[in-house]
Amino acid sequence: MSTGEVPPPGDSLDDAARLRLVAGLSLLSVATRPAGEVVRRVAQLVVEALPGVAEASVSVAHRGVVRAVQFSGHLASVLDERQHPRGFVPAPPPAPHVLVVDTAGGGGHAEFRAAARRHGVHRTLVSALPAAGDFTGTLVLYVEEPEPAADPDPAAVAEVVRLVAVPVLDAAAYAEAVRRAEQLTEAMRSRAGIEQAKGILVAVHGCSPDEAFVRLSRMSQQSNRKLRDVAEDVVAGYVRGEVTQAP
Repeated sequence: MSTGEVPPPGDSLDDAARLRLVAGLSLLSVATRPAGEVVRRVAQLVVEALPGVAEASVSVAHRGVVRAVQFSGHLASVLDERQHPRGFVPAPPPAPHVLVVDTAGGGGHAEFRAAARRHGVHRTLVSALPAAGDFTGTLVLYVEEPEPAADPDPAAVAEVVRLVAVPVLDAAAYAEAVRRAEQLTEAMRSRAGIEQAKGILVAVHGCSPDEAFVRLSRMSQQSNRKLRDVAEDVVAGYVRGEVTQAP
């Protein structure tokens, strides 16, 4: 198969491998497991499903920024150190294309190819997961057999990519939603604390709300601390009955 070629018709996963993969994926709950744990288990299931694949890695990116990289085992983690973020493995073409990297070949990516050969990897197969909104994923398969005939059938790789894309990208999307919710909650908590501190300064010093904010900002700059932390101190001091002396 040439680099970037659409997989030709061939043998997809056999029934037993497909059932094992689907059963394993069905046990992954993005709501109860960390995204990294879900992605790592997917990498392991991929190796179990595809004959000829020694190890695999799965990476997920959000708007081009890698959010998670997980491996089926130690070999994949060693080689992926040269993939993220240094980029020795080329970016995959869009699904269902598969990029084959021959570690004995010439051209670029010499450092990655040399590292792969040292670890007995003769080829890597790089596939993009179908994008879901701003989320993209990459599946890298490491093949230790010297003969290309040992590579998994391209149709089987394409089927695996299709099956694992949903749980992988769903896990990443759920983790991103949780992260944003936590940030929003923290921002609201910080704003509430700042507003409370402003009210205290207005009451204590008889200044306007804008002047109170300027006083808080000045205290933050002079102490080299975050505004929210200074506001918390103001509130805590007021609760203890201390008069807040803001500059």
